[in-house]
Amino acid sequence: MPELPEVETVRRGLSRSVVGRTVEAVRVRRCDNILCETEPHQLAEVLTGRSIEWVGRRGKNLILQMSGGPVLLVNLGMTGQLYTLAEGEEPLEHTHVILELSGGVRLVYRDTRRFGHLELICDGDLDACMSLRNVGVDARSRSFTARRLAELLAGRTALLKSALLNQSLVAGLGNIYVCEAMHRARIGPEARCNELAEAQIEALHRAIVAVLDEAIKAEGTTISDYVTGAGVPGSFQRRLRGYGREGLTCRRRGCGGVIRRIVQSNRSTFYCPKCQGG
Repeated sequence: MPELPEVETVRRGLSRSVVGRTVEAVRVRRCDNILCETEPHQLAEVLTGRSIEWVGRRGKNLILQMSGGPVLLVNLGMTGQLYTLAEGEEPLEHTHVILELSGGVRLVYRDTRRFGHLELICDGDLDACMSLRNVGVDARSRSFTARRLAELLAGRTALLKSALLNQSLVAGLGNIYVCEAMHRARIGPEARCNELAEAQIEALHRAIVAVLDEAIKAEGTTISDYVTGAGVPGSFQRRLRGYGREGLTCRRRGCGGVIRRIVQSNRSTFYCPKCQGG
């Protein structure tokens, strides 16, 4: 957390609020463990005077393309936040980097647990940067088809959930949306990649795409730390069918099962034993 819908929501919000603005100053308040392949002084030296041309996303990574070629890549990790501050609003504790932009806008990077990071790519070569070196096909890209998903899973004996969480295979999915997609596709938590029939893979692909699109429309899921680029919570948590609903009735019409929780690879898995099996 944040996963693809949250990062995409942040991207869309920042596209409206910071694109076209010029970086007038950079303040690094605390940089230990948050800079990847980047020295603190480089942020000010490279970014000051450049404008933000567009904000992109690859998997769970935000990409700020600067004028003249450099790129600032931001990975939010588990508790990272990238949002703009309202005029007169003071940065909260655990704010690590502040970009002072033209028009009085401040773009802040905040991370309580510091599992996220920033990487400055001076030559703009994203394919060579450390943060994207092992990032697989984006779960919301045109190349992520049912056939591509089948190819990625073929021959693997691992649990399906583990494979879907592997960012080098499918980028952008995390625990929340994998649980939700498997619930919608009626695939149980013990299913292994090489055991899935073609129809199940097609159903899983449809479920992944649908749940991601719905979550993006709801501006993401806020369980604890996540906020949008405007600094407000998302709302998809109200629509979750499996995740976080242990002991509650399954929301699939006519099912009547009760959601269970098990632990797999130190992560909670939520599922309905009646409509998913297991």
